Amino acid sequence: MTITLNLLPDNAPFTPGQRAWLNGFFAGLLSVEQINPGTAPAEKVEELPWHDPNLALDERMKLADGRKYELRLMAAMGQMDCGQCGYMCKTYAEAIAGGDEKDLTLCVPGGKPTVRKLKDLMAETPAPVARKPVTPAAVVNVYTRKIPFAAKLKDMARLTLEGSVKDVRHVIIDLAGSGITYEPGDSLGFFPRNCPRLVEDILRALGAAGDEHVATPRGESSVRQAMLEWLDITKPGDETLECLAASATDADEKTRLKRWASGDEDIEGWDLLDILHTCPAARPSIGEFVSRLGQLQPRLFSIASSPRVHPDEVHLTVGVVRYELNERQHKGVASCFIADRLQRNDQVPIYIQPNYGFRLPLDGDRPVIMIGPGTGVAPFRAFLEERKVRGARGKNWLFFGNPHSATDFFYRDELRGFLHDGILTRLDTAFSRDQRDKIYVQQLMLQHSQEFWSWLQEGAVLYVCGDATRMARDVHEMLHRIAVQRGMLSEGAAVDYVKQLAAESRYLRDVY
Repeated sequence: MTITLNLLPDNAPFTPGQRAWLNGFFAGLLSVEQINPGTAPAEKVEELPWHDPNLALDERMKLADGRKYELRLMAAMGQMDCGQCGYMCKTYAEAIAGGDEKDLTLCVPGGKPTVRKLKDLMAETPAPVARKPVTPAAVVNVYTRKIPFAAKLKDMARLTLEGSVKDVRHVIIDLAGSGITYEPGDSLGFFPRNCPRLVEDILRALGAAGDEHVATPRGESSVRQAMLEWLDITKPGDETLECLAASATDADEKTRLKRWASGDEDIEGWDLLDILHTCPAARPSIGEFVSRLGQLQPRLFSIASSPRVHPDEVHLTVGVVRYELNERQHKGVASCFIADRLQRNDQVPIYIQPNYGFRLPLDGDRPVIMIGPGTGVAPFRAFLEERKVRGARGKNWLFFGNPHSATDFFYRDELRGFLHDGILTRLDTAFSRDQRDKIYVQQLMLQHSQEFWSWLQEGAVLYVCGDATRMARDVHEMLHRIAVQRGMLSEGAAVDYVKQLAAESRYLRDVY
């Protein structure tokens, strides 16, 4: 649950941005950011039954049918409250409804289905609903997505060993002099730049020199600079595809581009260069084309450190994305910017994205269960550091998984140190390729289901971090299964039990 306080009177002479910062500042003085997310507010909480990322879009829209316009907009979102849009799901919908947010493409988990549903809803009710301006949730830090801090790369080391199919880095960002604060569970917003080679290949495919001057949301610049720093050239949006379709002189290419724009044909993983290579007869003017490209969005990384253990630093666990498609290598925008082009002391624009719904309980005696395979272990490293420095006495149980123990056991020595010190009560690992039959974290949950259920009955808070489409879904299903088998609940009662865990902020997820 996101907590937003308006401590300033409505007639105070401040801009919305100043108001948001001052509200956050005073909230910080009052330790509002430390409020236990499990504490229910005194006022009645509005029922939002669609606010569940496990529900399909059509199911969410049915649950929101007949509700207020902004709530139907909310139902179209990804329902993860991940903060990548700069809002929460509800406040993003309210900002769109009020006309204060024009960009419908900010919901990363929702992707194209969310964009299309938002467009449909906007077409039904095109006039903005009159209301007070909606701003993103107030934060204590001066630096935000709109005003990032120029931090420096302090250090970087590879976590995976030779022979691993993965490339994962431990990255340390220097916050010295910023005054930036954060809590374990928060994320770091990071502004990358596009790959220079990809930019040059796209310019060549467009027949552009790169020094042509074009208008962008940040003012006039060269096409090359805009593509390097400000424009999204990896995920072609509907407007980009429609622009290419309008310029196509080949009928088959025009039809194909229209199918892609409508979502009738999947091009998941394709970038702009793939589109241009496939459709050489679609070449709009460079100015028109650039005007239809989306803006390059910041990437969020779960923070892997406690600020009380690492003052003036923030640590990240970054999986480097590279894959082959259409007979060429593709690279993750942010991860490859970090791994391939960032050097020590290079500046990077960053900000903190608070995640009030993924925080440790204030009660240090409460047990904690953490499920974080792969890079999903990042926030749990921060949790364990924090529990240790605070002297928390509650039990801690971590489930971690990856392909091979020998090459992919991130933070092995640190985790074993936590076990030795008694901070980590249990560590269960699933190295899927170390034996003939693959094993994953959800199977470990079932193997230890009796103790897992016992911890939940003791009041444990369950955290899940990592892949939303496979791991988190499978963990969710296994949680229901354990409630049936060990809790002796009916299927319907198990569903209600899991919903109640979430309502009590005892089942918290940071998935992407």
